[in-house]
Amino acid sequence: MDIMKTFKLANEPKIKSGFIIPESYFDHFSETVMQQLPNEDPKVISLFLSRKSWIYAAAALIGLGLIIPIYNGFGNHSSEIDEVILENYIANKSDISDTDLASLLDEEDIQKMSIDLSIEDKSIENELSANTNLEQYIIN
Repeated sequence: MDIMKTFKLANEPKIKSGFIIPESYFDHFSETVMQQLPNEDPKVISLFLSRKSWIYAAAALIGLGLIIPIYNGFGNHSSEIDEVILENYIANKSDISDTDLASLLDEEDIQKMSIDLSIEDKSIENELSANTNLEQYIIN
């Protein structure tokens, strides 16, 4: 039993298309299309020009990234010495004499260091009466 029927395209009747082309349509087709096109050449926008702004922006960011740390590094140096570092240095260096320290100080620094040691007798009496370890003061 041969279920499938042999099919030959050349022997079968052809189906006619529903579209009809007017006669001599393709003879004048290219001329008709050319007349419908605009006479001016279109503007050509380069893809590189749009990329150029991105390249400039990236270069600016890289430049700022390099300049800001350099600028901050130069601006933070202080001419004043930290008081704690100076105090520790002086305390740990036993070979520095009083005359060496005095030669480093000017008149304004010496006036800043002056302390008013005038204590009233009443304050001394109150302190001594409040403190029970008078012997420690006398011995030391």
